[in-house]
Amino acid sequence: MKAVEIARKDLKIEFRAKGTLNLMILFALMTSMMFSVSIPLSLAKKIAPSLLWLVFLFVGVLGYGRAFLREVELETLEGLKISPVAPTSVLIGKILYNLVLMILMEAIILPIFIGLFNLDVANPILMVLSVTLGNVGFVIVVSSLSILVVKSKMREMLLPVLTFPVVFPIITSTILAIRKSMGGDLEGILSPLALIVGFSIIMFVVACLTFEYAFTD
Repeated sequence: MKAVEIARKDLKIEFRAKGTLNLMILFALMTSMMFSVSIPLSLAKKIAPSLLWLVFLFVGVLGYGRAFLREVELETLEGLKISPVAPTSVLIGKILYNLVLMILMEAIILPIFIGLFNLDVANPILMVLSVTLGNVGFVIVVSSLSILVVKSKMREMLLPVLTFPVVFPIITSTILAIRKSMGGDLEGILSPLALIVGFSIIMFVVACLTFEYAFTD
């Protein structure tokens, strides 16, 4: 499958250079440390879900948008456009690449964040599920929107401006789901998780239907 080949190519480049991944990890660790020393532990449990998602949000905008930026830097974007690869395959390949980075980020940051804030998580499995589903939706949105600003001189500013309003339902639902998982509320968590999944599916379908126009312009 062409999408898998594109993702594999990007991952080989990334693991060879480690530029984006190292930057994301370093930024996430610094942000988590600053939050941990500035927020009293008595308030940590109440605001930890918001802070955790804030870390992933900033890191995601910083790192996931580089999937297409690398093509511009390496001057291979035009080659992708004229190659016999469907634009949808390019989009899915970039999403798969960002999902791998996302999984690595979660595996590193989530346990560190829980340890720094000394969080008592009633259902760790549901917490991981909530964070993962929220990040999957976030990756889909960022990956599909980054092509719109990749050639702009102000892309670092434009991408967050475009992304945050679109991803807002995922942000609120993920924070609520994380809070429910920390309290072990199995029934209450179903609604936000369903919203995250539904919204992610809709955004993926919309991205697949519209990506060709944005990619070929």
